Amino acid sequence: MDIFKSETATIHCDIDTVYAKLSNPESFNEIADRLPDETKAKITGKAKFEKDSITLIADPVGEIKLNIVERIEPTRIVFAAAQSPVPLQAVISLEKASETETYAYAELGVELNPFIRPMLSKPLQEGANKFGEMLSKLPFELLK
Repeated sequence: MDIFKSETATIHCDIDTVYAKLSNPESFNEIADRLPDETKAKITGKAKFEKDSITLIADPVGEIKLNIVERIEPTRIVFAAAQSPVPLQAVISLEKASETETYAYAELGVELNPFIRPMLSKPLQEGANKFGEMLSKLPFELLK
């Protein structure tokens, strides 16, 4: 499995709150409700958040469902694809930085055919970086 790791992001929230929200994808519905209308319009119908899974609609691939397959409180959450054209895994790793900050990074693991690896490695690394960056921008402080 090829692994693509993001840069470490700093989240301005305590590790227990971050873990509680990330380990329950359903809490993202609360975040989505607070987004500006313009942003909400871009993601409407593109993602579905349930207690143990996230379903994404990714054109032209279609629906990708990621189920939580491992939780290690408060440091690690592992998602694995239940519906995907290739084996796919997303891992969120957390580390306590202080009482009010958490370090986080994301990893994407994908089974790539050696022939398509050169074409997809750069976009997958960019995806991992954006995933890590997104973690630092989620409004955890609003969800306490």
